[in-house]
Amino acid sequence: MKMISICNKKGVVGKTTLCKNIAYKLALENKKVLLIDLDPQATITMQVNNDVKNDKCILDIIASKSAVKLIKIINLIERTKYKNIDIIMANEELNKISATINATYSEKEKYLLSDIIYQNNQEIFENYDYVLIDYPPTINELSVSFLMLSDVIIVPINEGLNSIKGLMDLQNTLNHFCREKQKNIPNIKILLNGIKEGKNLKQILNLLNEKKLNNLSKSKISYSETFKTIENNLNSIWTNPYYWRQKQAYEELIAEII
Repeated sequence: MKMISICNKKGVVGKTTLCKNIAYKLALENKKVLLIDLDPQATITMQVNNDVKNDKCILDIIASKSAVKLIKIINLIERTKYKNIDIIMANEELNKISATINATYSEKEKYLLSDIIYQNNQEIFENYDYVLIDYPPTINELSVSFLMLSDVIIVPINEGLNSIKGLMDLQNTLNHFCREKQKNIPNIKILLNGIKEGKNLKQILNLLNEKKLNNLSKSKISYSETFKTIENNLNSIWTNPYYWRQKQAYEELIAEII
């Protein structure tokens, strides 16, 4: 099992679109994929939901110290309407995660919750080839915990300078907590996502170089106004005869991270 996180401490950078398109491509290649939706907005949950009421989320398993030991992750996993893709869905209850964690767990425990969840459910997790996690822009304690457990973190950035600020904030957060918990910093891949060729791209590349953010993916998702309009259909990028540049970029990205 390989755990891949898609995260940036800035919204509207294409995290969910990346997550769903990577998941679908892996599933097409007959790989078993588990999606974990940590975003209370539940966008990816709505897009892949197989008409199941999303009244369960990962908060259920960490609601108490007894729950984290007794509730098995399998009870939260639902099939999606797509072959080879399962999901732990999200809902608005995830807004309570930080308050719940701080009221229930010690400083030592709260940033290691994903380790506890994994250790108590290792056999279930290992039934999947890939676990893909979609994050909210606001990073809470559980988000940090799963980021530290990840094998790879994809950080999409766009033309907005705020997305680079979100990247830098994320790296600072990871550096701090990995050092504190004596963990290795996961492999981070910065992905240019929807940036137009020309002056904007040059400015972004210069800024990345200036800030010594050198872990840039070899792949780049090209900007396309029409591509943005087909994002509501999970499989549209692969079944549509167009968008060959985006498809090629996704294939290159997947080859780079798996």
